[in-house]
Amino acid sequence: MTNDRPTCVIDCRVSDKQQLQGNGLDDQTKVGIRVANNRDWEILKVFRKQHSATTTERDDFDEVLAWIRASKKPVNFYVCKSIDRFTRGGYEEHMRMKKKLKEIGVTVVDSQGIIQDEKNTLEHLGIEFPWSRYSPGEVGEMVVAYQAKAEAREILTRLISGSVHARRNGYALRRAPDGMRNEEVFVDGRKRVIRLPNDRAHYFRKMFEMRADGRDDQEIVDTLNAMGFKTIENKHWDRSDREYPRVIGVRGGNALTVKQMQRYIGQTEYAGVIHEKWAEVPVRAQYEGLVSIDIFNKANRGKKYIQENPDGEVKIIFNYSPWAKMKRMKDNPGYPWKCILCSLCRSEMLGSASRGKSGKTYPAYHCGGHKTGNRAHKGIRIPKDEFEKTVNDYLTGLKFEDGFLAGLELHLVDKYRSREQEILLQSSVISRSVSDLKAELAQKVEAFGLAKSEIMRRHLEGEAEDLEAQIEKAESVRTRVEVNERSIRAFRRHAKHLMEHPAEILANTKSLHDRRRLFGLFFEEIPTYDEIVNGTPKLSCIFKLSEEYKRTHGHFVTLRGIEPRFTP
Repeated sequence: MTNDRPTCVIDCRVSDKQQLQGNGLDDQTKVGIRVANNRDWEILKVFRKQHSATTTERDDFDEVLAWIRASKKPVNFYVCKSIDRFTRGGYEEHMRMKKKLKEIGVTVVDSQGIIQDEKNTLEHLGIEFPWSRYSPGEVGEMVVAYQAKAEAREILTRLISGSVHARRNGYALRRAPDGMRNEEVFVDGRKRVIRLPNDRAHYFRKMFEMRADGRDDQEIVDTLNAMGFKTIENKHWDRSDREYPRVIGVRGGNALTVKQMQRYIGQTEYAGVIHEKWAEVPVRAQYEGLVSIDIFNKANRGKKYIQENPDGEVKIIFNYSPWAKMKRMKDNPGYPWKCILCSLCRSEMLGSASRGKSGKTYPAYHCGGHKTGNRAHKGIRIPKDEFEKTVNDYLTGLKFEDGFLAGLELHLVDKYRSREQEILLQSSVISRSVSDLKAELAQKVEAFGLAKSEIMRRHLEGEAEDLEAQIEKAESVRTRVEVNERSIRAFRRHAKHLMEHPAEILANTKSLHDRRRLFGLFFEEIPTYDEIVNGTPKLSCIFKLSEEYKRTHGHFVTLRGIEPRFTP
């Protein structure tokens, strides 16, 4: 005996996790089963899922269609509780979805009876045309579908408006960035969210501080990994069962990479500034960041710059150069002194070679000749040899007073004493990380001895080799971190070489960024070419000595042949 009962599927949907945790799906399931039982339909499948119905890209609906097409037994009806559970995309989307189901022979039925069976106005004559078929409830479907869309718009407007106002007022939304956590507070009787540091905050403070000091990215990554940094672990879910997803893996828990570190460095929220793509302007957060804006700017090195205005507003500037109002230029080793400023517009000089009629090239530093922008002035062009000889002669002429290096060493020792606790703390953190790695290595070695499978032994051997490499790298970082007075004396010798050969060292520095930073040792601000020619740059106290040393010794750097030599 064959079963000729009509068949159906029941579709139950909620919009978000809060509705999922309630009884929404259970209620819709009971209603759908009642509809099927009342009509003596066979239930082939009950779909229960969380998905927004306001979009036209409904992968949940596509899954239902795919299941119906693949079903061994034909499906006659698609049962839903109401039209707003079917879609909130309006009447056009409602009709599109109905048409999709109709194409595979499925009729939509809602428990409220708004959707009615189609009728044929010429049925009494036994004929039918496309125009003669209609749904008696079409007007009702249209009204309810538009009401569902309007209701969704009102709900989303209230939710999004509240979120936007909270964000523009400096409060947090969504999950906190790594190194911070969300904390709920009440402001004027309303619940708001702020960020506070968590137990991983010290990694990010160290990351920003090291990069602000000009340290190499790989060195920063190695140091943080030696301190035990691992990326946050996130669960990987199998959501084929949308109501009861299950964990099938874990992502994260890996060592820091340079690319990942650079992404962290660019997040303004670590400096207490909220910058959203959909927001009109960046705003100060109602909570402190992990680092100051000044450290953030130094760490980002002009790629992203937070500008603080006198009125308290902040602005995000990309490709900002504190040395001149221009985009950062690419390094060109053939023109090492491009960081010198133009005397007319104080933009960094450009370097290029023009070609004469004879085919000979004439390299030069130049600026100006533009109608708009910072360089809208008369063009100036200085031959490369002349320009570089002038700069080299000036730097070579810098002479440091006797006694400076002794004062420098005393100053560095004082600095070391003030930071000794921080250095020891960092060293101890790395030591604990090394101990943990060695304990893990010991476990792998023990497991290797007990393993009988050759595949397992190879796997454990590979893990042990990785751990040994991590231990070796962490110990080398710890050695660099452990600064002592012997290291200071070695630095004194390096500083002496730098001060005796400034032109040579600056010219041979490969990175334009590093060359600018070294210029900061000699000048309060990057000089213009005319200031170099006239000998009038604003010299800085290269390494700040203690106030006592400055009072007793006065200026410790002079230009040979310009100022008289004296001993106070």
